[in-house]
Amino acid sequence: MGNRRGLTLVEIIIAMGLVFVALLALSGLATVSWKGAATGKHLSTATFLAQEKIEQLTLIGYNPAILGQIVTDEPYESLLDFPLYRRVIAISPNTPNVGLHTITVTVSWAEDRHSVSLSTIVAE
Repeated sequence: MGNRRGLTLVEIIIAMGLVFVALLALSGLATVSWKGAATGKHLSTATFLAQEKIEQLTLIGYNPAILGQIVTDEPYESLLDFPLYRRVIAISPNTPNVGLHTITVTVSWAEDRHSVSLSTIVAE
């Protein structure tokens, strides 16, 4: 009986404990990667919405006859395909120089806890 092959009950319990700890660590990693993917999706969507508005504004041009800073707010649920996002457009005339205008678009989500801002400068 002294030459038996196999594992004792203690060795099996230790091996099961190690497997459990490894699976627990992997589940934590999966949660972190899932949250990272969700954050990346929101960042990409917000950047797309900001870039889209900047392109629209640069195509239609800016009327220099309107003086003062212009701020437009597109509240939550006003963007048809993107109800979770809010867009604020700010146009600063003659900034940084006369004849140049700064357009800044800020897109927010999660009740304004997160946001992306893009700016550009256009000439008259």
